[in-house]
Amino acid sequence: MSSKRKKILFKTAQKNLKRGYIQTKLGQIHYAVSGKGFPLLCIHQSSSSIEEYADLCFYLGNEHQIVLFDLPGHGMSDDPEYEPGVEEFTETALSVINHLGIKKYNVLGHHGGALVAMNIGYKDSGRVNKIILSGTSGIKKQEERADFSKKLDLEKKQEIDLSGRSLMDAWQRYVKYIPKTDPNTIIRAYLNNVMTRIRSYDAHHSVLKWDRKQALENLKMPVLLIQGDEDEFVSNQENLLELLPNTQRKVIPSAGAFMFFNKAKECSSVIHTFLSQET
Repeated sequence: MSSKRKKILFKTAQKNLKRGYIQTKLGQIHYAVSGKGFPLLCIHQSSSSIEEYADLCFYLGNEHQIVLFDLPGHGMSDDPEYEPGVEEFTETALSVINHLGIKKYNVLGHHGGALVAMNIGYKDSGRVNKIILSGTSGIKKQEERADFSKKLDLEKKQEIDLSGRSLMDAWQRYVKYIPKTDPNTIIRAYLNNVMTRIRSYDAHHSVLKWDRKQALENLKMPVLLIQGDEDEFVSNQENLLELLPNTQRKVIPSAGAFMFFNKAKECSSVIHTFLSQET
C-alpha cells in the first residue's frame, strides 16, 4: 500500500535552514541561515515572519547566504514586554549579525522591514554593502501616516465571534493582496498574519512612528527600490530616486503586497542582478 508524502505548508519547516536562538533584551530571537556566499540579511514585514523569504532560499541560496530572523513578537521569537520600534528592531538585527560573526553583508527589507533596513544602513554603514528597499513609499505627509494607522487600527480591533466572519473578511483581503495565485500560496501569508495579530503588539504602528528622514539622507551605499505594481500600500516610491544618490528601481509585474510569496522567482532575479553588479 503506497502513501503520499504530506505537503509541507510552511516552507521554513524544511531541513535546508539551520536555525537557532539568541538571547536579547527583548527576549529570545529565532533566526535561520541558508545557502552560501555573501550574506543577505532579510527583514520581513510587520505581522509576518521568516516564512516571507522562504522561497528566496531556494532561488538565491547557491550564490548568497540568506540570513533570516523573526522580529520580536513575530514568528518563533518571544513577545517583548513593551512595544518595540525601528530602533529596537535594528538592534535585534545587529545582534543576529554579530552572533553569526558576519563582517560585511547586504540588507533586504519589505514594507515595515524596509524601514528597519534603512536604519541598519545608516547605523551600520561600515559593514553594509548594498540595500534593497522593497515595498516602501516615498515620504508620506503626517496626515497620510495617520490615516494609514487608523485603517490598521480598525482592522486590528475587529472582534472574532463564533461565525468566524472577521477571519473570512481577512481571507478576502489576502486574496486581493496576493493577486493571480493559488490558495495554497495565499494561506501561507494569511496564517502568518492571523497568528501574529494575536500577539502583544502590532509592529505596523511602531514603525509608522519612526522618522526615516535622517537615515535616508545618510544612505551612501547602492540602493535598489522594488515594488509590486499591484501593491496598494506603496505610493510615490519613484520620488526616492531624487533623494538617494546611488539608486535604481524595479517594478514587479502582477505582484501585490506579499510578492515574496507568489513572485519569489521574479524578485530573486532582480535582487541577484543588483547584488552581482560591481560597485
